[in-house]
Amino acid sequence: MTILRSKATQKKYDAYIVGGVGEGCVLCQKEPINSFTHWKIVSNDFPYDRIAKTHHMIVPIRHSDESELTDDEVQELRTLKETYIADHYDDIIEATRHQKSIPQHFHLHIIVEDT
Repeated sequence: MTILRSKATQKKYDAYIVGGVGEGCVLCQKEPINSFTHWKIVSNDFPYDRIAKTHHMIVPIRHSDESELTDDEVQELRTLKETYIADHYDDIIEATRHQKSIPQHFHLHIIVEDT
């Protein structure tokens, strides 16, 4: 797979992973850029800056993994993907289960391509 982060950002990310994520859920603690009923959009501290001009994440406001999402949360995500995300971002990226650094809190990466 293509390296998505610059060398500097990847080095910062690797140090973060080795050092541990600290107390509590980092995604729960992040201030939203935009909030909806069940979801919020947050910045990514370790963006895919080799390919993205903007790299945010959409996360459920309630701490949950994907299997715990309610029907209302799933429906709102579908609606947001078709409307807000489609209007403001180019791509949605989801890591596989083995690649997720925060598997306990479901999130999708939403990016604006660096063209």
